[in-house]
Amino acid sequence: MSSIYKEEYTKLNQLQREAVDTIEGPVMVIAGPGTGKTQVLALRIAHILEETDTPAHGILCLTFTRAGVKAMRERLTRYMGIRAREVVVSTFHSFAISLIEKHYAVLDFERPPALLDEKDAIFLIDELLHAHDWNYIRPRSGASSNFRDIKSLMSLLKRERITADMFRAEIYKEITKLEEDPSSISSRGETKGSLKKDVQKRIDSLKRTEEVVTFYEEYEMLKKERLVMDHDDCLEYLVQLVEQSENVQAELRENYLYVLVDEHQDSSGVQNNFLKAVWSDVEDPNLFVVGDDRQLIYGFGGASLSNFEEFKTTFANTKLITLIDNYRSTKPILSLADELLKSTLTTDTLRSNTEGDTQVVLSEYAYPRDEIIAAGLHFKKLIEQGVPAEECAILVPKRKNIKVAVSVLRNLGIPVKSQDGASFFDAPETEMLLRTLSVVSNPHNKIVLAETMLNSISGIPPLSAHAFLYTNGRKDISVTDLLEYQNTGGLFDEQNPIRVWGEKIQTWIEKTQSQNVLESVHTIASDLLITTAQSHEELVTRTEVVRTILHLASLRMESHPKETIQGFLEYIQRLEEYGHTVPLATLLGGKGVNVMTLHGSKGLEYTSVWIAHMNESTLMSQMRFGFTVPEVINQFIESRDETVARREVYVAVTRAKEECTISYARHGYNGNEIEVAGIIEEIPEEFVDKRNYVENEDALVKESLNAYGEKVQIDSIDTKEELLSLVRDTYSEKRVSVTVLNNFFDCPWKWYFRNLLQVPEIKGPSLSFGSAVHKALELLLNDRTMSVEKIEEAIVYALHKEGVYEGSVYQTMKKDALETVFLWKKMYLQDISSSYETEYALSYKDKQFPELVINGKIDLVERYPDGTVSVTDFKTGKSQTTGVISKMDEEGRLSSYMRQLAMYSYLIQNTHLDTKVISSKLLFLEAKEDDKNRLYSIRITEEHIDALRNDIATY
Repeated sequence: MSSIYKEEYTKLNQLQREAVDTIEGPVMVIAGPGTGKTQVLALRIAHILEETDTPAHGILCLTFTRAGVKAMRERLTRYMGIRAREVVVSTFHSFAISLIEKHYAVLDFERPPALLDEKDAIFLIDELLHAHDWNYIRPRSGASSNFRDIKSLMSLLKRERITADMFRAEIYKEITKLEEDPSSISSRGETKGSLKKDVQKRIDSLKRTEEVVTFYEEYEMLKKERLVMDHDDCLEYLVQLVEQSENVQAELRENYLYVLVDEHQDSSGVQNNFLKAVWSDVEDPNLFVVGDDRQLIYGFGGASLSNFEEFKTTFANTKLITLIDNYRSTKPILSLADELLKSTLTTDTLRSNTEGDTQVVLSEYAYPRDEIIAAGLHFKKLIEQGVPAEECAILVPKRKNIKVAVSVLRNLGIPVKSQDGASFFDAPETEMLLRTLSVVSNPHNKIVLAETMLNSISGIPPLSAHAFLYTNGRKDISVTDLLEYQNTGGLFDEQNPIRVWGEKIQTWIEKTQSQNVLESVHTIASDLLITTAQSHEELVTRTEVVRTILHLASLRMESHPKETIQGFLEYIQRLEEYGHTVPLATLLGGKGVNVMTLHGSKGLEYTSVWIAHMNESTLMSQMRFGFTVPEVINQFIESRDETVARREVYVAVTRAKEECTISYARHGYNGNEIEVAGIIEEIPEEFVDKRNYVENEDALVKESLNAYGEKVQIDSIDTKEELLSLVRDTYSEKRVSVTVLNNFFDCPWKWYFRNLLQVPEIKGPSLSFGSAVHKALELLLNDRTMSVEKIEEAIVYALHKEGVYEGSVYQTMKKDALETVFLWKKMYLQDISSSYETEYALSYKDKQFPELVINGKIDLVERYPDGTVSVTDFKTGKSQTTGVISKMDEEGRLSSYMRQLAMYSYLIQNTHLDTKVISSKLLFLEAKEDDKNRLYSIRITEEHIDALRNDIATY
């Protein structure tokens, strides 16, 4: 054993030495943050080898992350030299895979099953989602909509060892219980004697969840057929091996005389079952687990305190040791940590062994962005004083907060390291590269071609692109149009940026005819991004994007040697749709301020830590689970309660060595007041140095007023004048509809691109579905006796017209459209006036706005004998409450729904002066039959019309 081992061993405090020296029998160590648990684990392994004749390969050390494995190996090598390589240090998953590969026959496999990586699993699930006509789990919005929920639920069932049959049985057990419970029956009103609405709703939801069970069964069968396994299978198969084979049990006991488990608080039921299955029958097994109940923040992975605590009861003579000496953080930091969260397993508190008395700062800011600006300026000072940038960290609650923080820091000129935030799909260069590849693959895709022209990387000045699109917006533009644009045969034709961009695309099209996917991607990515970079910083960023996409192309070609550019793009699109994170292949990943989630910071430490966005709405928000699960299953899903949030904040605070700042905002980006998180607000004043937003704002202004401004390229005055001129000269040529007004008040740029330039857009599934339903209703209104077959033909025709021809999406749309149309026919058709018009188009020039033509098209106008009319607009999608429809914004503007109804009355009453609109309706076609919000009806007043006129005047 090396002298370093002996030197480090002598430095151990009393409790650490007890944990290292107690090498026989079961031992459980509660190790708070910074108490040296990794040191204890490594020295304990070295001590076992020093004191016993155990071979190094007879020691098994299991941890939960590859980073943990790496850290342990490095430390063991320092203490033991080359002999450290023989100690079996592994993650639970890697250890499971090695056993499965050796004993696959026990699991009835013909050969070792291949491990699906995350991308492979996505495509297997995607294949299954499209292979069947699912009713609920693959909605019209696409197969990816419920992907995360399906995957999470299947993962939970696997971890907790709940089979599909068990899950289905629990669903129907709960349904029966609800149906037979006397309290489920309504005792008054129209529903007296029937199931209460909320009970019936839960029963219906549980029945829908059964489809997930069927999917689960299909998924498991498909993996078995193809001899593959996913990450959740690894641990389940590990337990099955030791439960089903005494030989495997005996082999493990014989091979591993000492077993150590790191971060045991993160153990799931499956991992605990493994330890029990192998060693519970062994008297006083040499098992050593270390963890901290306050750092259990991976509840979504199946970990729970009960699993941690169960070790003591499973192995009766367990010795409990608590490490309390912290060698990382100062006393003020640890005092706050102990105030935030007490251990449930020990009354001991952490004791600091680090000098320093800087109090934790609790800072209020006006807006969330101000928090990051302040953090950046603070770190800038520290870096100037000699603190390495990588010793600073901003910790935020959600992944979505990372992207904004990284952007703000970079705008301040601060180097950033963000493993969580550096995503291939987040880089703006990625979007342009993928669009360019798409155009090269299909030069006639006018939508994507238009999008490339609007990106600065194309080299086309914005106003030139806008003018081209305005002129050609209604036609199917192609690369040929770019090549022929302003081709006068003059001397400067070749310098026309639109023609130059067309020539680049044409060159790439020709080059890629003789290249494979990897070569094509390399050619286009290099020409588009690398050779056109204008600065070193831009070159680094673009190189990272190019490296990443080339890596993806290489991997894809390994499994699909004849892949096309289009196929490769579909592959990437599918990864993005399913939320798969593709890390950016960073060049300078080791240097810079760290930006990560509270979760991601676990196990790390920094000189200065800034914990941002500690508002109630941000810290306590959680993703809603998309499926209803029985209560007995629900107990395994950790809810986002105060204890979970406290653990996250506790972990974040204890990452700090010398200083820690906690910040929150007073207002959201919309200006509304937002609350500080309750667990932060209740911190006693003696533990923090509180600073309000007024003094912080003053400090920011004094520090750097420029920090408030985004680092963006400001257009020149000439360019702005050109833009204003283009809009001024052309906006009156466009007819004004309610859609135009809604887009304008939603976002003027939305109006500019959609309505003025008419940039081509992809029509999503919802719009295609809506068009098909509207067409079917129009035909049905014109022929009330239309047969079922004719209605179906009408829907099919409308879907084909929308470009939806076949496949699972087509089948789902067709089925949903039929159901929607037939429910409308049943509920409303018989009550429609005998005098009516459909798709009723109106156009009007108001004297108040002589330069504008105002028009609209009404889905249904019903005429009555007294000369009055009612209007109805058919809506697909989710129904809206009266409050949402009638609510006016802070500027006194109508909602988009009410503006639409007001527009119809305005047009009718001005084009038919003797006609009164007595009723204006919104009919939400997809709402359930008993949905009280299915039909909204109102009589539009002069106040509504005046509000509409004000909107037109503003426009």
